[in-house]
Amino acid sequence: MAWVDLNESVPDLNENVPESSQYRLITDGQEVIVNPPSVGMCFTTGHEFFEFCQLYAFKEGFEMFIKSNKLKKEYKEKGVSKSGVGKYEAKPHMMELIRLKCKKGGVKKGVGSNVTGCKMNIYGVSRDGLFTILTCDLQHNHPLNPDCSRLMVNYRCIDGTTFKRAMINDMGGVSISKNFGTHLIEKGGYENITFNNRDLRNAINVERRSSRFSAADAAGLDAYFKAQRDLHPEFYSSIQVDDDGVFTNAFWSDARSRGTCKYFGDVITFDTTFACNRYRIPFAPFIGVNHHGKSIIFAAALISHENTPSFVWVFEEFLKCMGKAPLGILTDQDKAICRAIELVFPGVRHRLCLWHMLQNASKNLGSLSDWKKIDTLIRTAIHDLIDPDEFDEAWCHVMDEYGLRGPGWMKDAYDNRRQWAPAYNRGKFWAGMSSTQRSEGMNRFFKTHVNLDCGLVLFIHNYEYCMRIKAEEEKQDNFDNIDKPAKIDVDKSVLVEYVLVKTYTSEKFAEVVKERRGLTHTNVTKTSCHGSVVLYRADEKLTSPFWRKRFKSYDVRVDKENGDLHCSCNLFEFTGILCRHIMRAMDVEDFQFVPEKYILQRWMKSVRSYESIRVSYFDPLESIRLGKAKELSQRHNYLSELAMRNDDALRLYKEAMDVVRLKMEDVVGIRKTGEKGDDLICWWDPDARNVFGRRRLRPREFGERARLRDVEPVVDENRIKTPVDKRHTGRAKTKRNAPFGGKAGGNSKNKKVVTEEEVIANEELICNAFGNLPSYRARQQHANHVGGTYAENVPQSSNVHPSQSSQAHPSQLHLSQDCSQSFEFDINDWRTRL
Repeated sequence: MAWVDLNESVPDLNENVPESSQYRLITDGQEVIVNPPSVGMCFTTGHEFFEFCQLYAFKEGFEMFIKSNKLKKEYKEKGVSKSGVGKYEAKPHMMELIRLKCKKGGVKKGVGSNVTGCKMNIYGVSRDGLFTILTCDLQHNHPLNPDCSRLMVNYRCIDGTTFKRAMINDMGGVSISKNFGTHLIEKGGYENITFNNRDLRNAINVERRSSRFSAADAAGLDAYFKAQRDLHPEFYSSIQVDDDGVFTNAFWSDARSRGTCKYFGDVITFDTTFACNRYRIPFAPFIGVNHHGKSIIFAAALISHENTPSFVWVFEEFLKCMGKAPLGILTDQDKAICRAIELVFPGVRHRLCLWHMLQNASKNLGSLSDWKKIDTLIRTAIHDLIDPDEFDEAWCHVMDEYGLRGPGWMKDAYDNRRQWAPAYNRGKFWAGMSSTQRSEGMNRFFKTHVNLDCGLVLFIHNYEYCMRIKAEEEKQDNFDNIDKPAKIDVDKSVLVEYVLVKTYTSEKFAEVVKERRGLTHTNVTKTSCHGSVVLYRADEKLTSPFWRKRFKSYDVRVDKENGDLHCSCNLFEFTGILCRHIMRAMDVEDFQFVPEKYILQRWMKSVRSYESIRVSYFDPLESIRLGKAKELSQRHNYLSELAMRNDDALRLYKEAMDVVRLKMEDVVGIRKTGEKGDDLICWWDPDARNVFGRRRLRPREFGERARLRDVEPVVDENRIKTPVDKRHTGRAKTKRNAPFGGKAGGNSKNKKVVTEEEVIANEELICNAFGNLPSYRARQQHANHVGGTYAENVPQSSNVHPSQSSQAHPSQLHLSQDCSQSFEFDINDWRTRL
């Protein structure tokens, strides 16, 4: 055996010791000939000795470990120790002697141990400037497995290029399993890959944790906010700390988000049920609806304590940032949030999430024997009684009928009915929202990019990445509205549809078309006239399913001279879209134009000023690094494509790269290859660059305990302290996040099929319960009357199902579908029933 010495002196403490071998083995073609270790074999340093023995073990199919070693005196004086971290961690080239043993050597300590008492060992000592093998025993008492050497821990590693690509995929929301699958396909199978799925998972988790130790997590977040303010003067941020200087709350909003709030910040939703980081600090975004009907983020906050003072601070920062309060805010039933809204947003409409209200009803009343009947009557009162007085009478009847007048959920819900009941809120603009579903949907979107292992700095980077996705989606929607008109047949005979087709975005115009299609089973009848005001009764036949033909009636008021339109269904007041009942009345009154106040600027596809605001959504220093990497990637991809054209181009590419490689190694100050390349490895193969070392995937300097032990004390008193890690403590079970127990909570995905007998039974129950209401009896008589004459009054259309033109069955209750079985709210149509 022969080798070439590339180290003329003992490496210094801070010198980068090459991970590949420092000697060149004799080769026979592509196969490397490795002579077994023997007594008297000499090496330049302990590192060469260690590398040679490990390479021999890899070829033979077993693993070795360092049984004992001794540091050189000069390294001990510099502070290096066996328990050191980072630059003070002991390395093989620092050793005076090294004893290597087979991993299966020793004494078997219990069941399941793979120790066999193998005596194989190699002992080397540094003498006269060389590292010499003194004793060597290569006999094993167990079988060797060279075919599975790549599966052994000692020989698994992740190269730098692969690791960088894996981190990019992780930031892009690619799961670790799919991330590993892409590298597996690229490498050409398991035989050509040097790590497994678990190794990749561990390496990514190490990188996530390392971001917390670069500049302390909370201090790094503050530094990031300052850098963003320097780059974008319109960037707003604020951090709150406690008396000890520990991070508690944070609020921020970029320039583009602040611009969107000027146009769409009239109605917002606020929810804090998503704990997005290792400190269990809830992420609380301010969500709104843009002109495409999509969710957008105005601002975001991290709130460590969900109490009134914390929410007051967040809402005050929102006012400072945006300059005005919203017209309405929709939250869940958290008492701390409600008190904070009363203090910071006096006079602002505050609505509670309707979905949470119904879930709380199941939680609090689900154990009652008559729960199914109570649930049917509650949902009927909520969804079907549009008049506040009717709703009050129906709710009180349910409480009296089932003895729920006393203290309890029914009484509390009735006292707060103005904050959640549709009968009290459908006359106000809420952009079609009745629940915090948009906030929860945004939380699900963020969960694909963040997890409980990430710190504050990594979270804010992932947040900016998500914001860039949302900005690009809106840009694509704007382009599609201009370049790709909606593929919807426009009925030019309907004035509203003809006017709004060129004004509204495709998503909102689709809602207009939905109302126009409802004209086929809607009829209006003039009831009275008072000057310029004409009153109509709109009768709508609902035919789904066909054996439950029902009728609903609404009051429509039309003032053609003053351009005033109103319907008791309050669809326009609630969503900003004219309902089918008003469209039919406008057709009867022969309107020649749509009043301007019924064409909302909010839903138009006109260009808005915030769309021209350019926000990088990147760290400034990171942007510079990515720019360099992009240029290098473009150059390399172009040259590699040319090299694949023919053999002459490939030969020229290799010769030129050899010259460039040596010159760049001289400039950087390292030598990882020889003059003609390394015989052990292909120097251009990224597998030669091991991220976490060939022997251990996670050296001590990457360990969390070692980092916490080695961290330097904070000298600056003004520096923000990082909060306590709460990954394994869990979140306190409160009324807002506790799971619904047993059958009371229900599951909307496991919906039960409703039979005709059950529907008839529910209708009889509703009739018996609400039959004493005068308004209910009057509408029941009108529905029975309309059922016999409707087919004669409604014009026939080819779009009407044959069953719709037949005699309608009388109905005791004007429901579109049975709402007593389940509830699934549709944010685009508040009139949806189940």
